[in-house]
Amino acid sequence: MNRSNITRLAIAIVVLCFLLSTFVSLWSLRVMAKQNTQALSKTLAANIYDTISAELSEPVLVSRTMARDYFLIEMLTHEQGYDVDEASRLLKDYLSGIREGTGYQSAFLVSSASRRYYAASGASKIIDPDSGGRDSWYADFMADGGEYVLDIDLDEFNHDAWTVFVDARIEDGQGQLLGVCGVGVHMTGPQELFGALEKEYGVEISLVAEDGLIKLDNATERIESARLQDVALRQGDDYDFQVLARNRFAVTKYIDKLGWYLVVVSDGSHETGQFINVILLNVVLCLLVLVILVFAIRIILARTKALTNASFQDQTTQLLNRRAFEEDKAALARLDGDFTCLTADVNGLKDVNDTLGHAAGDELIQGAAKCLNDCFGRYGRVYRIGGDEFAAMLKLSPDALEAAMARFNRATAGWSGELVQSLSVSCGFATSREFPSGSIAELSRISDERMYAAKEAYYRESGHDRRRR
Repeated sequence: MNRSNITRLAIAIVVLCFLLSTFVSLWSLRVMAKQNTQALSKTLAANIYDTISAELSEPVLVSRTMARDYFLIEMLTHEQGYDVDEASRLLKDYLSGIREGTGYQSAFLVSSASRRYYAASGASKIIDPDSGGRDSWYADFMADGGEYVLDIDLDEFNHDAWTVFVDARIEDGQGQLLGVCGVGVHMTGPQELFGALEKEYGVEISLVAEDGLIKLDNATERIESARLQDVALRQGDDYDFQVLARNRFAVTKYIDKLGWYLVVVSDGSHETGQFINVILLNVVLCLLVLVILVFAIRIILARTKALTNASFQDQTTQLLNRRAFEEDKAALARLDGDFTCLTADVNGLKDVNDTLGHAAGDELIQGAAKCLNDCFGRYGRVYRIGGDEFAAMLKLSPDALEAAMARFNRATAGWSGELVQSLSVSCGFATSREFPSGSIAELSRISDERMYAAKEAYYRESGHDRRRR
């Protein structure tokens, strides 16, 4: 397997592991996120519920205490015995004391007999609940029949601050209705809490009537105009967790004191953000691992190639060795085009070794290797297959072979070393054009035979002893 295939395989394995780990991470995160969202939503709802309950406990107690106050009962029982100015003065002092003592925004009283509305500023008007409009709250309270009710409104003169009005029934000893009293107080705590939690956790918090009508919401345009469509409202003491469409969740809780539901809806954006963070983290880690892996593969392959080259390389000449020659021959199952097998042998090496030393012999071998590689290396691969024996497997045309042989002969004839002054090399070659059906082994054998024939001719012509070659 070559370097490119190894790199591709390693990258494919890393990417597959990345995809698998990302899937497992996202699946685990989704399970945990659902559990965390449920727990978080219930915790938020409980926090809001406790805040609202705490905010309402005192004004409810104050209104109910006012409804049982002997002074108010006596005033309303004998209202006809007072003139309007005197009754207005007495009740103004009383209601002013309540407002100043509690710090609430208002304290009020309505007589069921005269329908006169008293406030801390005095008697201000005669209410007409049958006409609707701003006095309709009185008719609604009468129809409710409860000891007290709470009504929430927006104070448009104070940045749409939420204001709760606690209306309490005043009755005589026989249970006859005498009037309605109560206080109005800004719910700054819940309003600020709603805004802070919505911003921090990406939720929508609303107070909703039983028919789904939104009664209180930080988005003022939704108040008394929008309804919750997909949230089931169920009374009970527990916090009701629901899974909604489009990866949304809801927690509801019935508030007895208001007769409304607290609804906390999560749109899943917090969970989506976690998913994106996990994916981005996995992508960064994957890229980092890929970079490290590619560098590691390059280093390993380079070292492997160096070791492989070393095992196939002749250290004296830097040519390929006999092992490489045999493996290349085995790999050539069939010969395509013009193919030449060349064999070469250095003449007179033994004589040089005996007379000038092995350093001179090595210089002679290196000179022959350089001439062979310079003249034939461009056409194929050149090998040192023995002490002074060389081979080459080449792809070149007959004309190119003739030209290369001419260059080689000139190169060896002109060669001169520091220890040895001349170089002679006997060569033999066989081509696929001569033997079109011959195998690489046959061409190698023939070129070897021709090289020995050329060597015998060299020794005959030069008069050197063949045994001292």
